[in-house]
Amino acid sequence: MAPLTGSRKPRILPYDGVKNGWYATLPDPAPARVLTGDITADWLVLGGGACGLSFARRLAELRPDDSIAVIEGMRVGYGTSGRNAGFMLSHHSHGGIKNLDAAKKSDRLFQTGRNYLREIVEHHQIRCNWSDWGQIYVSASPPGDAHLGDVANGFETLGIAHTAVDRDELESITGTRFYNSGVRVDGGSLVQPAAMMRGLGETLPTNVTLYEDSPVTEIRSDNGFTLTTDKGTARAPKLILATNLFTEEMGFKRHRVVPIASFGSLTRPLSDDEKKHVGTAGEFGLLPSSPNGSTVRLTQDGRILMRNTLWYARSKRFEDELIARMEARHRQSIAERWPALGEVDFDGTWGGIMAFTRNEGTVWGEIADNLYILMTTDTAPMTRGTALGKLLAEDLSGVDSEELRALKQMPQAALLPPDPILKLYTEHRIRGIERNEAGEK
Repeated sequence: MAPLTGSRKPRILPYDGVKNGWYATLPDPAPARVLTGDITADWLVLGGGACGLSFARRLAELRPDDSIAVIEGMRVGYGTSGRNAGFMLSHHSHGGIKNLDAAKKSDRLFQTGRNYLREIVEHHQIRCNWSDWGQIYVSASPPGDAHLGDVANGFETLGIAHTAVDRDELESITGTRFYNSGVRVDGGSLVQPAAMMRGLGETLPTNVTLYEDSPVTEIRSDNGFTLTTDKGTARAPKLILATNLFTEEMGFKRHRVVPIASFGSLTRPLSDDEKKHVGTAGEFGLLPSSPNGSTVRLTQDGRILMRNTLWYARSKRFEDELIARMEARHRQSIAERWPALGEVDFDGTWGGIMAFTRNEGTVWGEIADNLYILMTTDTAPMTRGTALGKLLAEDLSGVDSEELRALKQMPQAALLPPDPILKLYTEHRIRGIERNEAGEK
């Protein structure tokens, strides 16, 4: 690898202006340790999400004499890794498997990440409402039924056990006859994602120092790496970029992923009378078979999560007007399932961004001398991202495994056309999906 020289400054910084409903339900955290003055370490990790924290934790376990500094621009749990729907997937399928070998490798990554997370949560007794409930893929219209058949075929091809769920059973679980049918898969877990991420940050090994509320405004490379914030600098000979889609804002790995946002709303806890409308399961987790469908959860503390709507998110900003439209859309989606609950107050509506590749590739590994990148792409971002961080730490510490060899065999993410071509194509695809599968939302 060639060395990185010079300076990189991000075009934009992560944006914390949109309320994360999951985070809003938590008690106030202890004051952040902000990066002030000049610090040095053996390793720098930029980004405190699933990728960055799993890398830092595993590296600290394997190299207990090394010092590791994690620099996070916001509070851990507020950003992307604390904004998802809280599914920690061991298995996932959207059907239509194009490359069986690649699909099996991805499935192995999901299991690796989920098992590592479960081990940490259990060992440290992190209070994040971890539940091994699994997931049910659902359909609500003829196009969704066709997608659900593809989902089932995908699991069949992968050799993953799954069971059909009919409309009556779905009604018993959820309290609504909105859905036609479903496919249940065990082995996955449900969590409160912001609580889990905060717990992961609070339980890092002693040779890891976490700095929060410390957005990095410059990366300099000169016989090592220096990260600059408004109040200090951090220097180390090795740097790991775990900044998700903001990596491209610093000029690294541009035109490799499609930035797609989805939007979520979380209600206040339902009253006992309101809970009578949402079935007998006590909690559930539903994933849409259709890309235009809604991810829906009933949480252990009696809240409804509604997550839907695809949006091309190159700007990485969610304006107030857009969030207001998403809130109204989520109210409508809840009312279509449970008419009596359409006006339940929300504790937050927000957007979160995922990165999709053209070839189910990875954005992972060394990109210059002592400079490494970690970005979770495509499906199951939390468990996949955790696995990517864990395996990079093991690779850099000389620990071999079948999972690591499988990851190294996966292709790097293929190049994509630049905007406005990619934007026009993606928005055209999204409009077509919304038009043809409107009954799934």
